[in-house]
Amino acid sequence: MKSIRPRKSFKREMYLDWADYNTLEIRLRGDGRTYMLNLSCAGYFDVMWNDMYSYPLYTRGGPHWQLTRIPFSKFFLSSKGRIQDKQAPIPLGKVVSLGISSGDRSNAPFRLEIDYIGVYNDPGHVEEFAYEMYQQERFMITP
Repeated sequence: MKSIRPRKSFKREMYLDWADYNTLEIRLRGDGRTYMLNLSCAGYFDVMWNDMYSYPLYTRGGPHWQLTRIPFSKFFLSSKGRIQDKQAPIPLGKVVSLGISSGDRSNAPFRLEIDYIGVYNDPGHVEEFAYEMYQQERFMITP
């Protein structure tokens, strides 16, 4: 599932501005399977159009509702389903869609009920980006 891209009148581009928030909150009732939360952001070039920020969402089976809070710093960058070596934080001012996909590659019926999805600012969360940023030399010379 993927949300519809927000548009202004005459199909002008519009973005979800989440720059003031640092956490995604979702209340759901799952079936015990793994899902992927996907955030798409506006890209300037056609090379960036397939970039997505993803996070695995583990659900508990059973009749009880589950409240999950995910910091935006935990999302990782992927393109066409492949995790990228060079990671970058989400540009939260340019979010265009939110999607949920099945993450366990099982071709079986699923059941995922979503009560609400929201964003909020958690003052206790101060992490900028969760993944290590490696600095590589531009050119490698072997002896």
